[in-house]
Amino acid sequence: MIIAPNAATNRPSAQYKHIDVRPLTGALGAEIFNVNVTQLSTSEIAEIKQALSDHLVVFFRDQELSIEDQETFTLHFGDYGIDPFVPGLEDHPHVLRLVKEADESTGYVFGGAWHSDWSFQEAPPSYTILYGYDIPPYGGDTMFANLYQAYEMLSPEMRRVCELLQVTHSARQGYAPSMAGVHDLYENMEVIASEEALNINVHPMVCRHPVTGRKLLFLTGVYSIGIEGMHQDEADTLLNFLKQQIEHPVNTCRFRWQKGSIAMWDNRCALHLPMGDYHGMRREMYRTTVAGSVPKK
Repeated sequence: MIIAPNAATNRPSAQYKHIDVRPLTGALGAEIFNVNVTQLSTSEIAEIKQALSDHLVVFFRDQELSIEDQETFTLHFGDYGIDPFVPGLEDHPHVLRLVKEADESTGYVFGGAWHSDWSFQEAPPSYTILYGYDIPPYGGDTMFANLYQAYEMLSPEMRRVCELLQVTHSARQGYAPSMAGVHDLYENMEVIASEEALNINVHPMVCRHPVTGRKLLFLTGVYSIGIEGMHQDEADTLLNFLKQQIEHPVNTCRFRWQKGSIAMWDNRCALHLPMGDYHGMRREMYRTTVAGSVPKK
């Protein structure tokens, strides 16, 4: 059973003096206005960080970024994260070019399942920054889900159970050698299948966010593949139930891209889902990540 929250958790804050922050839905997400991300003051950077803590994912419109601008913007929030399996640009190794051309033969899109970026790493990235350089007139929205609220919507007894469990995370369903044929569907991107994708890291099912201190349900879609101490069928039953909780519409927001839009989200407390509904149209995006820390209870 999906239990809806008693009230919207994504509320405006009175703390912002230098940026205009407007919540997008009752669950998560906010648009930030009156900001040029290439000319940020120290105060604006601090308030963007606060907005990320308050709203989990923030969106900017009408930005013009060069590759160097995106690198500078990213480094305001920490060191670069490590991006496995997808090479960066030759002269900018921490910047990924995500492109789908209009003449591609399938509608398959990179990352087209609910996930948190690279949760299979020992220290997954904290933030992801995605810039829309060339955007189709419609389609290709990105959905986001709130892992705090997913935890809070559980019964007290289910929370207690989840707090005892450890989840195995792996990239095998996306990047193992057996997936090499699927990668051929990325006709204009290089995606590498590797034995390294079979590696596993174990993280608590319920973590505390290192900045906010709030508890959250750290299940990361396709990368959460099992539960320590459980048979696979037992783990799948519980994981599927919890994933339904996370992905329920009441727990999500949906962002419609425009040219010059930026989405920036916190992988520690939000999942995302790219929509692959723009087959026959071109889209080009640029992505960077910010290094994170080991998830802890």
